[in-house]
Amino acid sequence: MTSKKIAIVYFSATDVTRTYAGKIRDTFCQADWDVDLINITSFASRQDVNILKNDPCYIFGFPVYGDFAPSVINEWIQTLDGKGRKCGMFFTYGGRTSGYAHFHTKLLLEKGGFRVLFSAEFLGRHSFNQGGWSILENRPNEADFEVAREYALLAMDRFSMENPPKFHLQKPFGYGYTIKAKQNKGSQTNRSRAHPIRMTEECIMCHLCEDGCPTLAFNADTGLSDIETCIECMRCVYLCPDGVIHCDPKMKEDFKLFLDYFHLNDAMLNAKQSKIITESWQTAA
Repeated sequence: MTSKKIAIVYFSATDVTRTYAGKIRDTFCQADWDVDLINITSFASRQDVNILKNDPCYIFGFPVYGDFAPSVINEWIQTLDGKGRKCGMFFTYGGRTSGYAHFHTKLLLEKGGFRVLFSAEFLGRHSFNQGGWSILENRPNEADFEVAREYALLAMDRFSMENPPKFHLQKPFGYGYTIKAKQNKGSQTNRSRAHPIRMTEECIMCHLCEDGCPTLAFNADTGLSDIETCIECMRCVYLCPDGVIHCDPKMKEDFKLFLDYFHLNDAMLNAKQSKIITESWQTAA
């Protein structure tokens, strides 16, 4: 590859993924790469069919929501034409696991014509912390950022190779069943505790909640999020300068249920480490 040029494309509702994207960009820039940082969090940005320029290489960074990249991102990827270009992935999460995100997103990107060469997962505070949870509140930390810098160096190396190593991921146990279950899931009919609403009429009506919503689910005038389109990313809560958008207070009870169900505690969560994934595994049948 003669051109040291790359695009880092990311979705970030509460700025964890954005922070990692910035760290990765800085490492590339220090090595004199030309970096195009592309934020696709907003609804409008994903409607721009020309948002991906003709960069020779891409890095895609997404959070993990319920074992997958956000549903709107999985839909968006299927509109892309990779034209055989090299790419890498990274995922941010603050829960029990990154789930099926690596395997599923790789399938979508490769179906769209990209050559996926590597991946990574980085720890960060859980998005539901905006709704009363308390998971990894002090992450990312410097150790996480060091892994992000190592990831950028690996990316430079792989992108510079004419014939980089092939990257295979083993099909995760339960993946097929989970995909079928998601496909058979009907429309949302009840308001989840994680669907934010405005709790007071005292609001400056800046409309950041509505304008910043990745799915246009939040209505600033009514103060409600649409149950059909809300992806529970907590962006409206995160952006609100008045702090008047909240989730159901009982959501805090769900936090304890979450920890108990998955047999988790603070020590186990804090022991998790960010990591780079390059192993070549045979995909299971």
